[in-house]
Amino acid sequence: MATDIFGNVLPEPNNKVLTKKQAQQASIDKKKAKKQAKEDKRNAILNSMPERTMTQIATIETTASFRNRGVVMVDIYRREQSAPLNPNAKNNLNNFNGNSSAYNGYLSPATRRYVERMMSVWLTSIELNAMLRKHNKEVNSEKVFPTFVTLTLPSTQLHTDNTIKSDILAPFIKWLTSDSSSVFKKGSKKGQKKGFGVTAYFWRAEAQKNTKIHFHVIADKYVPWERIREKWNQCCERLGYVTRYSLVQKQKFKDGFLIDEERKTKDMYELESISKNALEKGVVPEKIRKRFEAYLKLSLEYQELLDESILSEIAEENQKLTYEKAVSCDHKNPPSTEIRAIQHLDSVAAYVIKYVAKKPTEKPLGANQELKFNEVLNRECVYTYDLVHNPQTGEIEKMEKDMRYYDYTAEEMKNNPDACHKKEFLERKINGRIWGCADILRGFKPSDDIITETDEIGRTYIVGRKIIEIQAEGHEVEKIIEIPKTPVPIMKYFTKIVNIREVILTEQEGKVKIFVSPLLNEDYLVTEYLDILESLVGKDEVERISKQLGPSFEKIHGKIIPFRNEKMGYPNKPNGKPAIIVHSKVLQDNSPKLYEQYIAYHQHIYNCFYNTAA
Repeated sequence: MATDIFGNVLPEPNNKVLTKKQAQQASIDKKKAKKQAKEDKRNAILNSMPERTMTQIATIETTASFRNRGVVMVDIYRREQSAPLNPNAKNNLNNFNGNSSAYNGYLSPATRRYVERMMSVWLTSIELNAMLRKHNKEVNSEKVFPTFVTLTLPSTQLHTDNTIKSDILAPFIKWLTSDSSSVFKKGSKKGQKKGFGVTAYFWRAEAQKNTKIHFHVIADKYVPWERIREKWNQCCERLGYVTRYSLVQKQKFKDGFLIDEERKTKDMYELESISKNALEKGVVPEKIRKRFEAYLKLSLEYQELLDESILSEIAEENQKLTYEKAVSCDHKNPPSTEIRAIQHLDSVAAYVIKYVAKKPTEKPLGANQELKFNEVLNRECVYTYDLVHNPQTGEIEKMEKDMRYYDYTAEEMKNNPDACHKKEFLERKINGRIWGCADILRGFKPSDDIITETDEIGRTYIVGRKIIEIQAEGHEVEKIIEIPKTPVPIMKYFTKIVNIREVILTEQEGKVKIFVSPLLNEDYLVTEYLDILESLVGKDEVERISKQLGPSFEKIHGKIIPFRNEKMGYPNKPNGKPAIIVHSKVLQDNSPKLYEQYIAYHQHIYNCFYNTAA
């Protein structure tokens, strides 16, 4: 006969087969009963204690943020205003990993996380609300449709990074965001828009392998690739880069057309990839040259891939056609821009973030070096070893020669540079700003006089304003004026509080103890979803991924539940590569109620950006 912790007899197990809905409800009831038992036990413990002073000093919230490719859970410690401050808080912040000055000129880990979150929330809201695939068939620059473009300098960089940004990039961004209702009234561009009225944009600067600066830009309106190339080249010519490109090309082809073998190899690889894709899908892609289109139709008819000789012929022909077009404009329209198609992507957010939040490539450690976490110092350190012969065992052993901080503060580097491992990266650093965006993308940051409220799914609204009135006696009185509920965007991941615990300080006869209560206010809808994900992915995989973030993440009981397509039942693409499964799809399949909240949250963000009816 089974009993609970208080000796109560538990009912006999029921072997009846339950429906999925009944099983879910039974799971929720079981968790509620378990929570109630813990709360009863907590009260029993507190009631049995001798008389003592008890003060709640904090709450611990376990939160789950719904990222693009999984869920991240952490414990957040929220101190009560009346609770004493931790005297070590300042030191803890100064020693926090990621404060290293090594990232000056590169995207730091903290900035990368910020950019990734901002871009993810924005682009996911567009994915879920703008019907991108439908807009592909009705090109309209007035509708929300992300344009992702890479901008390069046509010739060798001769100016500083800051000059390039101020004299070339800034005018280009100004053109993107200028009034879309203004059109050219005469000339070859008569009737064309002067600008495209972009509401939100983001740019990221990087150094190419040839050390030239280039930019990734994402804008929220459709912009024709011809207009982008034309305008970017105009901006580049402000500093003479198009003229220099033209002179180089004329010198290169002074004796007439010649094949660029390196480019030909790359083009053949791309043509082969298109051929394979067409054969797999049984469809010839649109907007390709007629000769290539004819060969692809034969490929589909005979169900055979195009052979190398045909690919070589097409690649050479493409080069020659490009050359003839360049000659016709005196080499004054260089291929300095690359537009990336986004409407057929599994996830626009995942694709774009891969580029704009890219990590700098750190030079590998030496063969005799290791990166390890030092428990005493509570930080990662680089250890250098010498290999020595142990005469007692006759074996070669590692002997520690040096130990340095891997992540360090600017103050540590200044005061004791010999104790710091200086990070070096394969790419050169960018001088000045590395990224920029429209102000709206940074999200709403209320001033002191603004009153906001946030609902249970994270949507934030302005609901009032504080004003100071001076009465007849000269006294200042603060008043609150209610205003119509106005939605505002807070650029955070969709996040749910899984559960809450109290941190209670007890004192008796001069002895102070800290007591953490059992779980309170547990959200069973979220815990059920997390349990489903963890059971699909596997606890071992969850633990492995979570441990990779190190002891600092472990201390806040951090847990990452990643998406694993093969374990979650999502098939690969026809080419064998794993498809990117967006979080909305996973929610729709496993928790319809949470899915509705997730959609509503991102609809709120979209409405804030594009002034659509809520």
